[in-house]
Amino acid sequence: MSKKYLYVLSAGHFSCDINTGALPGLLPFFVTIFGMDYKLAAGLMFASSFLSSIIQPLIGYMADKKSYAYLMPLGILISGLSLGSIAFIQDYTLIFVAVTMMGIGNAIFHPEAARMVNGLAEENKALSMSIFSTGGSAGFCIGPILGASLATLWGLDSLIFFGGLCIVMSSVIALLMPKMGRMVKHIAKKQSTSAGDAKENDWSAFSRLTVFVIMRAALYTALTTFLPLYCVAILGQEKTVGSFSITLLAMVGIFTNWLGGYAADRLGKAVVLRIGMLLMALALTAFNFTGSLLAIYIIVAVAGFSLYACVGPMVVLGQTYLAQNIGMASGVTLGIGFSAGGVIAPMLGWVADNQGLEYVFYILPIMAVIGLLTTFSLTEDS
Repeated sequence: MSKKYLYVLSAGHFSCDINTGALPGLLPFFVTIFGMDYKLAAGLMFASSFLSSIIQPLIGYMADKKSYAYLMPLGILISGLSLGSIAFIQDYTLIFVAVTMMGIGNAIFHPEAARMVNGLAEENKALSMSIFSTGGSAGFCIGPILGASLATLWGLDSLIFFGGLCIVMSSVIALLMPKMGRMVKHIAKKQSTSAGDAKENDWSAFSRLTVFVIMRAALYTALTTFLPLYCVAILGQEKTVGSFSITLLAMVGIFTNWLGGYAADRLGKAVVLRIGMLLMALALTAFNFTGSLLAIYIIVAVAGFSLYACVGPMVVLGQTYLAQNIGMASGVTLGIGFSAGGVIAPMLGWVADNQGLEYVFYILPIMAVIGLLTTFSLTEDS
């Protein structure tokens, strides 16, 4: 029964993250239609992340004190309606505000949802978290190509679709919340009879994991922001080709989320993070030595594997380190794991505007190496 609710929460994750996923695919249209430069376009990625990165740990901390399950459907609703509102505005400031609200919606959803997943997961917690994360990966996968396709066929007015989707899914989550809450209490009661004393928080280990989370987030945001622009500006491809590059990135993630969780439950969560970041460093280094679109797609697929295989193990490892504050750990690892990199995006946008877009991709392997080095300081338990 609990697995059924995991899939429902995964669907909710999809409907929330498809909005954030659509944004990078829409950036080339914003550049063309509104005349934005790279820095302004990257600024929208910052808008989707800067408040979100602050709010998510706070929401998680609050959820550890008292459950606020209603934040799950509310977050989905705010996220979709905010992106949909861009259909009715053209001013950059108002678009910035709408994208910021979209990020806030995501921030509201993730900590409570990840905490619920942890409560529903009786065993194989990394795999359960990966099931949940797969919904987000699917949203990031479909979002860019769907957003670009809708904008190509019907213009930016078509963004109201995202608002309608989130109205439906938030209603489903709201209706099922009471049953999910009862299931979590039932599992907690059953586990309490066999569990020993609760572990204490290990803030030192969690701080080291947070460095990894930030590096991974920066790599994810940089790729989803600048890959479409790179395909158009450097390789001379159509906008839809650029959107497909980040769709491929997330498409691989749909499958590797499961694989990463499965491997982490057997090989160890820190081991999976180490392998993922090693492959990322190698892939991004190879990126700078090829101009072939096919080779770039292969490299993007490897990068997608590296990014998404780490999600489930990363979140569960954070929850292990902060056993007394699972909601806060979820807000940092899962929420910030997809948003904190947006703070770095404008700086990389400045590099692209002043030095050239290709220079952004010279910086990314360095970030991957920092993330890799961090994994060697992580243990399986606090």
